[in-house]
Amino acid sequence: MFVAGVALGTLRDTIPMRETVRVDGFMVLAGDFHVHAFIGDGGIAPWMLQRQATRVGLDVIAITNHNQTLAGRIGRWASRRVDGPIVITGEEVTGRDFHLIAVGIERPVGWNQPAARAIDDVHAQGGVAIAAHPTYAFAEGYDDTALARLDGVEAAHPGRQDPRSEAQFEEFYLHTLALNPGIAAIGSSDVHVSGALGLCRTYLLVRERSEAGVIEAIREGRTVGRDVKGVLHGAPALVRIVEAHRAALAPPQPDGLSRLAPVCVWVALFALAILGPRRSG
Repeated sequence: MFVAGVALGTLRDTIPMRETVRVDGFMVLAGDFHVHAFIGDGGIAPWMLQRQATRVGLDVIAITNHNQTLAGRIGRWASRRVDGPIVITGEEVTGRDFHLIAVGIERPVGWNQPAARAIDDVHAQGGVAIAAHPTYAFAEGYDDTALARLDGVEAAHPGRQDPRSEAQFEEFYLHTLALNPGIAAIGSSDVHVSGALGLCRTYLLVRERSEAGVIEAIREGRTVGRDVKGVLHGAPALVRIVEAHRAALAPPQPDGLSRLAPVCVWVALFALAILGPRRSG
C-alpha cells in the first residue's frame, strides 16, 4: 500500500496551468503569507515549498517560522534557482501577548517588546506587518497605537471556522479598519504539519510580479482574503473585482486519485507502526 500510494502520488503530480488575471493595469496574484517550514516548526522543508505552492495555485508565499528567519532565507535561496512562485523571507514574531507576521525582512524581529515597537522594527527593514490570527489569546498586546501602524490583518484564517473565533476575528478587523482605513485584508493558511498550504489565501493586485510588487500591494491595501468556505474579505470595491474573476482565481481541485495517494501512504505507515515488521520462520 505504501509503494502504491507513492507511485500513485508521483504519477498524479501535475502542475496546473493558469492564465494571469489582469484588471485595470494590475495583475491579480494569489499568496499565502503565513507558512511554517521544517528547520523550525513546520513539516515541509523550505526548499520543497515552492513546488507545493505551484501545485495549489499560489503565486507567492512567505515562510514565517516562529521567531526566526533561517527557514525563510533557505527557501528563498532555493526558489531563485528555478522558475516558480515567489518565496519571501518572513517571521511570526511570537510575543507574550501578540503574534505578528513580518513579511519581507532579513533579520529576526525581537519578540520581547511591545507590539508597536515590533511593527516599527519590521518597517525599518522594509517589510510589512500583519496581525496573526487575532483572537483574544493572540492579540491582547495590540493597543490602538499598534493597530494604526499595521499593514494587514488576517481576516481569513482556518481558525475562523469556530463561531466564537469568527466573532473575535471580525471584531478585531473592524476595530483596526476604523483606526487604519487602508489596512490590507489577508488570508493565510498558517500551515505547520497538518492543514493545507493555501487553504486560506490572499489575492493581491500588483503592478509587477516581484517581491517588491507584493510588498507594495500589501502596504497599500490592495488585497482580498479568501477563507476556507470561499468567502471573500476586504474592501467592497476590491471584493467585487475578485468576485468577477472567481472561476479563474479558484484554487485547483485535486481529483479522486490524487486524494487517495496520501491516504494509502498514511494508512501503510500507521499499520507498520502498529503491527511492526513481520519475521519469517
